[in-house]
Amino acid sequence: MKSNRRLSRFTLALLLATWLAPFDLDHHAKPGLQAAHTGSIRGARVANKVSSSKNAPARVEKFTVLFFNDLHGNLQPFKTKKEDGTTVDVGGIAGIATLVKQVRAENRKLGIKTFLLVAGDVLQGTPMSTVFKGKPDIEIFNAMGVNAMTVGNHEFDFGLDNFLAMKKAAKFPFISSNIVWKDTRKLVNEPLAVFPISGKLRLTVIGATTTELMTTTAPENVEKLDVMDSVQTVSYHFLKSFLNGPVILLSHSKFQTDSDIAHKVGGLTAIIGGHDQILFEPVKNANGVPVLQAFEKGRYLGRIDIAIDPVLKRGEIITTSYLPITSDIKPDPQVKIIVDAYSSKLDATFKEVIGESLVFMDGERGRIRYEETNLGDFVADVMRNYTSSDIAFINAGSLRSSLDRGPITIESVFKVMPYPNEIVVAKLTGGEILTALNRSARGNRADEDGGFLHVSGISFTIKGKTVADVLVGGAAIDPAKTYSVTITDFMHSGGDGYALFTGKPSTKTGLPLRELLVDTIRKQRTVEAAAGGRIKRIE
Repeated sequence: MKSNRRLSRFTLALLLATWLAPFDLDHHAKPGLQAAHTGSIRGARVANKVSSSKNAPARVEKFTVLFFNDLHGNLQPFKTKKEDGTTVDVGGIAGIATLVKQVRAENRKLGIKTFLLVAGDVLQGTPMSTVFKGKPDIEIFNAMGVNAMTVGNHEFDFGLDNFLAMKKAAKFPFISSNIVWKDTRKLVNEPLAVFPISGKLRLTVIGATTTELMTTTAPENVEKLDVMDSVQTVSYHFLKSFLNGPVILLSHSKFQTDSDIAHKVGGLTAIIGGHDQILFEPVKNANGVPVLQAFEKGRYLGRIDIAIDPVLKRGEIITTSYLPITSDIKPDPQVKIIVDAYSSKLDATFKEVIGESLVFMDGERGRIRYEETNLGDFVADVMRNYTSSDIAFINAGSLRSSLDRGPITIESVFKVMPYPNEIVVAKLTGGEILTALNRSARGNRADEDGGFLHVSGISFTIKGKTVADVLVGGAAIDPAKTYSVTITDFMHSGGDGYALFTGKPSTKTGLPLRELLVDTIRKQRTVEAAAGGRIKRIE
């Protein structure tokens, strides 16, 4: 019986290998993948059960996975408000490095391996990221011993060449099973990374990237790329990997996509996610698969402790936790030296005080991507006043931080607007404007839609997911009339789902919006913006 069971496992593996051979997604994206996956996960579960019956007891192996996601250039600690209104320093990659070293040292004494994973969006959000374009991040990750990083949509914000340079400099793999070259359909990155556990046992980490990549960065940055359906690509690579040991999905795709994958690939040990920028506490569950996400900006280090039976080759989670990165943690000296060296290189002008905000300018993600805020109104007004246009639109995804009450520095403006987007004045009909507003209104609060528009010169009501009572300059909008609309070049090129702006007659100002914001604040000296009731919602 024992030999027959071994033969069953060998036969199953051989059949799976033969079955999957036509779908070589390691190098090419090929048609017909969907049909190949029907009923596959049940087969995987049966295979594991067959291989384990009546085998001699074997030692249970253990390993630990540490992770973080959506760092967005926040290598240094930053201040955040507590519920009582006071501020506290949080985050900082040197603090994360300290905890990683501690966990590794503790596990090493117990003979337990530790893996460090990054779930995407390393870039964009701080002056250091804007100036050095990810170079310090990769240098630090190399020093920390990162084992693998999945590719986030913001990894392309400084262009494809910069992304490729980052990947070349990394001593760890960039993984993504679903980004392909548009012309050849070959994968741009390795689809997965494999790590030895013990003997023939392997941990497989499969990468996946959001399909929003094609709309959340400037089109010219991704014009040579395409994104496949990650539900299919992850399913394919899981089927090639599960016989070797536990499989983890390292995803930058939001929970809904991760959930879709979990319902297709029920044998995953865990999903480590990103892109939502939410702390999944308690841990979410998708079809029995734990889904974790460690908020954003390096405020937490996630930890998963996993046990694995070498006979079953199935991973079972022992514990999960999120370790807060606070000022109480002593910075890792090696990493701190790197951070400080790059910080000292930043132009001193970033620290220049250019004005003062008399109020808190609200750019918090959970609000600015769903409702009117004073920061959104302020930026839209600055755009329209500069161009004297009828209307101005700014997508919420362009505004990445709040402005605290008090002194305003160039650095703080760059945190609000890290992108080098230039101002464009387009000509749009009233009908096209209505289409754009309905696109803006389609998301729920939980979607945190970066395409939600903040406006100037126009007001309207959102009823459900459509707009009504649209006024331009106090008068009802005329669908046939042509209006001048100030937007960014990112939006004019179709970014954040605004393909209708592409190719519309326009005038380029050549002026980056963040430079205009700096100049405006410097001239005004004080800012006291208030939300002006331009957008009303009726649920």
